[in-house]
Amino acid sequence: MEINSKLKELEPNFIRHVLARCQEMEDSINLTVGEPDLKTSKIILEKSAKYMLENQLYYAPLGGVLEFREEIAKFYNNQYGSTYDRENVLVTVGATEGISTALRTILNPGDEVIVVKPDYPLYSGLITLLDAKTVYVDSTTNGNKVNADILKKAITSKTKAIILNYPSNPCGTILSQEEVEKISRLVVEHNIYLISDEIYSELVFSGNKFYSPASIKEVKDNLIVVNGFSKSHSMTGWRIGYVLSNKTLRNHLLKISQYTISTPSTLSQYGGIVALKESINLELNLKEYEKRSLDLYNMLKKIGFEVIKPQGTFYILADYSKLSTLNSLDFSMKLLEDTGVAVVPGKSFGAEGCIRLSCTKNLDVLREAGKRLEEYFKD
Repeated sequence: MEINSKLKELEPNFIRHVLARCQEMEDSINLTVGEPDLKTSKIILEKSAKYMLENQLYYAPLGGVLEFREEIAKFYNNQYGSTYDRENVLVTVGATEGISTALRTILNPGDEVIVVKPDYPLYSGLITLLDAKTVYVDSTTNGNKVNADILKKAITSKTKAIILNYPSNPCGTILSQEEVEKISRLVVEHNIYLISDEIYSELVFSGNKFYSPASIKEVKDNLIVVNGFSKSHSMTGWRIGYVLSNKTLRNHLLKISQYTISTPSTLSQYGGIVALKESINLELNLKEYEKRSLDLYNMLKKIGFEVIKPQGTFYILADYSKLSTLNSLDFSMKLLEDTGVAVVPGKSFGAEGCIRLSCTKNLDVLREAGKRLEEYFKD
């Protein structure tokens, strides 16, 4: 029987090739998955458990619990000087559903979406399934940071949206305030959407600052912000995120979400309320990720990888072209077989000749991984 023909255009998940073999090996070090190893705050767990024990968990209201939406809007307004209220907020099943709902709401067959390489592969997969076209722009010649001039050259009459992901997965880079303002002006000028995936916005290292386009009043009608609690609050399994948009678009987003997931988990939304209202101090987690990332960065540079110093997230994208001529999947598999260190092939992010390493293991484990790699490339 026939299936969706667009599925044939989707590339396999190369991470799974590495991960499947990693799980078969003893004494392997898995630096593939971007899942925080640091624990969810105890107060979130305790208050959520108490809420569950004391309340019947009914369906949540369509679009999200009112108090939760109010807290999300308040958080963004305090953090970035935006002017959102609860009618701008749609609660989603993680940031992934938020991105899917946004693209399904705005795209028609044949529309074009500009995606910045290196990129998170979810974007192009969803665009393909919606019978739209991904138009890639390359940021590697600009220090893994896109700018308005690069984007402007890719805009056509079919362009519907630009997707930005900063702090970047897989690069760990952040755009300057000036560049965010220029890109926002470009979006308004061409009357297209700007989808800002800000899932790593709270993981910014010292000496750096994240600038959200949500702070720019003029772009508000064109802007779709996607965020969540998985990375910042180590709440991956809670599957809770949100979208911020203008109120008219939010009503359309709600239709798509309603017919996709109905409503997110009531308990997870309550956990999100606790996370926002309790002003949980995330500084210790952030400092730990920064320490790990900079430690691994220095180890990789010493070995001979070309690496741009990360400004945030917990990822490092490392160029191995001076060390090997293998393609990134073969290189990753060879590293795993020879050293037991599992990394993600850069091909997964449109960054052939690179690997991505996740700093979601403690320092001792990361240093062991670095030691193995250093000894391997000495031979």
